[in-house]
Amino acid sequence: MNTSTTGSIYALTALALLFGTPSVQAQESMSRADQTYRQLTVADAAGLEPPALPTANAGIVTVRTLIDERRVEFDIGPVDLAVGMEHLRLPIQMAEFPVDGWIHGFEIEMVDAEGDKIPLDLLHHVNFIDPDKRELFSSTARRVMAAGRETTREKMSELIGYPISDGDRMLISVMFANPFESDFNESHLIVRFLYSTEADGLFQPRDVYPFYLDVMGPIGGKDFPVTPGKTVHHWEGKPAVDGRILAIGGHLHDHSSKLSLVDVTTGKTIWETEPAVNSEGRVTGVPSGMFMWTLGRKIFADHTYRISAEYDNPLDVQAPDGGMGAIGGVIWVEKGTVWPEFDRTDDMYVADLINTLEAPANLHGHGAHDMPAETGADMEGMPAAEAEHGEHTH
Repeated sequence: MNTSTTGSIYALTALALLFGTPSVQAQESMSRADQTYRQLTVADAAGLEPPALPTANAGIVTVRTLIDERRVEFDIGPVDLAVGMEHLRLPIQMAEFPVDGWIHGFEIEMVDAEGDKIPLDLLHHVNFIDPDKRELFSSTARRVMAAGRETTREKMSELIGYPISDGDRMLISVMFANPFESDFNESHLIVRFLYSTEADGLFQPRDVYPFYLDVMGPIGGKDFPVTPGKTVHHWEGKPAVDGRILAIGGHLHDHSSKLSLVDVTTGKTIWETEPAVNSEGRVTGVPSGMFMWTLGRKIFADHTYRISAEYDNPLDVQAPDGGMGAIGGVIWVEKGTVWPEFDRTDDMYVADLINTLEAPANLHGHGAHDMPAETGADMEGMPAAEAEHGEHTH
């Protein structure tokens, strides 16, 4: 994967929530070395019960409300990060938002036990997932925020915001790495959400929601082989509600030529872009689209939409980094709009939730890919007294 990929991957959901540079990770990304674990498909989940969720605020997450500053702070730690640790996936944590209002942004930092800043390069990524609400284009759990070391702060206008309620639950998925030549013991990841309340202004913000689309569909692996010549992948789906897309961005790999979102029902192209490339032809970014000041681009619940990614591989061999094609964005939904009834037994929701909860126990980034999950390889950086929190067996 080229050097632009990681930054792009973690900024697309930041765009989806906060109009930052695009990065796709509504679905938690996995390196190629991690993919010894096979994710469940929708068919695999047929008839399965939804897995038990972690207990809120029972793990290594501390939640603080800074009312005067309008900040909610999630403190994830302590975690010991040893020299040379390639990946440390914590067991999925659960925490609750303690306020009513709207999220307008976030900021992240890494600190030591005394609260002093340490390198943010120790963070690989962090995802916040609402297990009690669905995505726009699928019944999977809603990805609210994702960030990595390249995304330290994002903020959007207080005219719009993601609506939150006191008690909203969030699954928190975190991966660390230590590329430095010294240990960082008792490390903490701090995620601060910037929010407002009804009492803060004369006008309430417009409700906006992140959305995510992938050419490989909502469930399962997201990359695909790119053979010599032309490769095209697409996926079609319907949104749960009507709305207006205010911002959109995407993620592609080297040798990609186009990414698009089309209303199949009308034939109208909602958004289309070509990747930016450097002098060597490697992808350096994917241009985003901003439609806020034109009141957005309307989408309809009874229309079908297609995301499509095209690749033109000039090599005589398969592209070494493979391909991906994903779109993330922000949709404005009118207040009072009724979303489809949330169904925890939906096969797609169950498959996605099991994949989310089980991945940390099955994916190893320490060069121990054949090690059984029960050896605890992915929890070696956690204090012994806390390592068992968040484990799941199904």
